[in-house]
Amino acid sequence: MRIMIVGVGALGSYFGGALAEAGHDVTLLVRNHAHRAAMRENGLILHRDGTEARIPVTVVDSEAAGQAGIADIVLVFTKTGATHAALADARPVIDETTRLVSVQNGLGNAEMLADFVPMDRIIYGTTMAPGDIVAPGVVRTHGQHVTQFCAAGTDPGTAAMADDLARMLTDAGLQTRVNPDVDRVIWAKVSFNCAMNSLCALLGRTPGPLLDDPETKALVLATIMEGCDVAAAAGVEVDRGALRDTIEMVHREHRDHKPSMLVDVENGRRTEIDSLNGAVAAAGERLGVPTPRVQTLLALIHAREADYL
Repeated sequence: MRIMIVGVGALGSYFGGALAEAGHDVTLLVRNHAHRAAMRENGLILHRDGTEARIPVTVVDSEAAGQAGIADIVLVFTKTGATHAALADARPVIDETTRLVSVQNGLGNAEMLADFVPMDRIIYGTTMAPGDIVAPGVVRTHGQHVTQFCAAGTDPGTAAMADDLARMLTDAGLQTRVNPDVDRVIWAKVSFNCAMNSLCALLGRTPGPLLDDPETKALVLATIMEGCDVAAAAGVEVDRGALRDTIEMVHREHRDHKPSMLVDVENGRRTEIDSLNGAVAAAGERLGVPTPRVQTLLALIHAREADYL
């Protein structure tokens, strides 16, 4: 199976490196010049739970994407706002047999991929894997995590491809399963990120210090529950008890992890707030569910972005 990774930040690098290390035919389409140059020269340096691996990887820029040949799967890790541009770069490797796979943050990712291929050739889901770019060509991850996805349509070939990809990722050390009920998982993660990502970015804190404070911890929980209320109105019942457990797990095990939104604000980049809080607030308005905390955090991140964009 020939795979192309687009959106080669921390998670795209991690997944691409793990697949390459396991011997799969994978190409990383890397827009960032420094990251691309470092991996060409030194391979991907992956720090995982105290271990270090130097993994040879195949990297290309957008001009050379077609040299990789037609892909069986294009695995998308970009921020939602960059999806169209990234897939436009990858268009030379996409034909009528290619499946597109999204494990991105936010809502509506399958619909965006459907601008490039029919819905029957889309696999969508989410991953709980953490990742940080330590330096160009150097990525760090830690802990146990699960990736879940399913075919968006009813095409048996796409369903079989989802099964194959889940096995490949699991064999490469990335625990993955096909879950036909993945919308519950997506809504749970979106609800969690509406609170955790935005508050970490606004306060300049990682999860540990954020959750050490009883007041901000209470705000995290209340904001998450707003997202769950919207999901319920949309017909998706999220396991609220499991989300409470996730808060405690993140407090213990991911104290120093920098959420991507915090990294974006620190580096003066546009965040994913519109596909998280923005999407939940819009759904809440459409469904008649109030989301005052989600909307307040949305407005505050927009104000923060206005300082540098």
